[in-house]
Amino acid sequence: MNRYIAFILIVVLTIVSCEEEAVPKPSNLLSKEKMAEILYDITLVNSIKGVNKKKLEDSYMHLDTYLYKKHDTDSLQFVDSNNYYAANPTVYSEIYGIVQARLTKERKDVGKELEAEQKRRDSIQKAKKLARKNKNKDSVAKPKPKFGKAENDG
Repeated sequence: MNRYIAFILIVVLTIVSCEEEAVPKPSNLLSKEKMAEILYDITLVNSIKGVNKKKLEDSYMHLDTYLYKKHDTDSLQFVDSNNYYAANPTVYSEIYGIVQARLTKERKDVGKELEAEQKRRDSIQKAKKLARKNKNKDSVAKPKPKFGKAENDG
């Protein structure tokens, strides 16, 4: 009998907790698209920090402030919105899906640009090698005298 009461109590608590939002919807909630833009930029900033943190610190750039100005928001609005979306995993997953898709697209675009640049560099290197090779085969150049023979030997 005690097991049935415990089971019913757990079911009732689960239903009640599911009806209530864990984090109330803030009045200044950022849209999913806006959150995706901010999270995309945060991802890029974190990548930059991972590559050369010292140089970034030396430049005295306050990237947080820059991001808030860029997206016309403030830290409180961002934190409130982030907490709300994080408490709703389905929506948060959608937002990160948008960020992931954008990052994937950017990676492909950058890859194409790098590939084109590498082809350009390769063609320049090829042209230089060909020019050096052709310079050595110059038909106008005088033949080099052989050692041990005089030029007027005949």
